[in-house]
Amino acid sequence: MKLSVIGTFGGIVLCLLCLSGCQSKFIYFPRPYPANEVDRWSKRPSHQVVDYSTSDGPQKAYLLKWSQNPEHLWIVCGGNGTVALDWSDWISSHGSRKDAWLLIDMPGYGANAGAPGPWSIRRSLKAVVPAAMDSLHWSLPADRGRLRFFGHSLGSAVCLMAAKEYDIRQGVLMSPFTSTMDMTKELIGVPLGFILWHRYDNLARLREIEKAGSGRVVIVHGVDDEIIPVRMARELAAAAPNTTRVVEVRGGHHNDLPEVAPEAIENALKSACEGP
Repeated sequence: MKLSVIGTFGGIVLCLLCLSGCQSKFIYFPRPYPANEVDRWSKRPSHQVVDYSTSDGPQKAYLLKWSQNPEHLWIVCGGNGTVALDWSDWISSHGSRKDAWLLIDMPGYGANAGAPGPWSIRRSLKAVVPAAMDSLHWSLPADRGRLRFFGHSLGSAVCLMAAKEYDIRQGVLMSPFTSTMDMTKELIGVPLGFILWHRYDNLARLREIEKAGSGRVVIVHGVDDEIIPVRMARELAAAAPNTTRVVEVRGGHHNDLPEVAPEAIENALKSACEGP
């Protein structure tokens, strides 16, 4: 009996260690660009590749700009299975051409060196936003109020990291989770957040925006989201009621909102530009 208990406990510890050591494989699904895709994209009008570097190695982001003096600069980041250029055509069709749009990849995604994680993403954000602002002849803190964010799923967490770094208070989140700690319980059924190295806490970030004041964040979430339940969007809005509102899309799932609800997203983007 004693040996059985020890063996069971050892098995549990071993499983926890495996989850702790391999958790990045459960969170991130990086993929590279096909050969020459970045070159082909950069040759189209109003497209600019933003080259920058961090301690993780060379990085690239992608700037869509139709105006020589855009009103806003949007920081755009997609979910864990996408790359930045997946959003280029949608932004070109539905985004305001009065604004500029910075499409970013996490380290390890697309053409970027390194591996994704909160620490490497933070290094990237510290470098890429100033690089893009330089190309627009903008500076901080003078042009902070012209920054906006637009993220989907895990990209929402990345955008809220940028919001914290640059005090951005207006933006749009699609299908966001409350925190990776909550998501482990949602997916596994037991609270294993204590073993997570890759921690993203969107609840905390929205509370910070709420505390700072003058914020406006719109969450667009599918009622039938099969990965991140819509109740998490409601919890985020409840945590920052003066800043955040939720637009629920009936029939919307996790990855189809740009196709099934483009008008709802467009309206959210316009709302975020109006200020508080």
